[in-house]
Amino acid sequence: MEFAKKITESAEEIFSTMIFMNVTAGSPMEEGKEDLGCHVSAVIGLTGDLTAMLGIHCPEQVGLGISGAMLGMELNEIDADVKDALGEIANMVAGGLKERFSRENIKLELAIPTTVAGKSYTISSPTRSNRIVIPFSVEQGHFFIEIKYNLT
Repeated sequence: MEFAKKITESAEEIFSTMIFMNVTAGSPMEEGKEDLGCHVSAVIGLTGDLTAMLGIHCPEQVGLGISGAMLGMELNEIDADVKDALGEIANMVAGGLKERFSRENIKLELAIPTTVAGKSYTISSPTRSNRIVIPFSVEQGHFFIEIKYNLT
């Protein structure tokens, strides 16, 4: 199903056209329990011909930089504006994924994005889920886009 390729293409398109940032994808990580060292995450569910959760996980400075670029303003703390911006970015990346899967007659619907911020949290999913984590780089540092999915 080429999840990593579709996520990378969607993220590159969103970042170049909507956020006006250069983003570089790294090699996908498919196993392990990496500590991503992130302080803000936006997650969105996908349902339909598969069930999935797509998450964008950012260290504080990266989340501030990405959100600030999208909103056209300097941000200094993880506040409602940052959470809303990252939720919308997750929504747009998931929308790009939905569109790419629709080309293969795989139908998906998106849920409402949710954003979590803090110094220590864990996002988990059922143990039988498949997982892919793609590291991305921007000027401010690294962030990750993760998908956990089950084929229905």
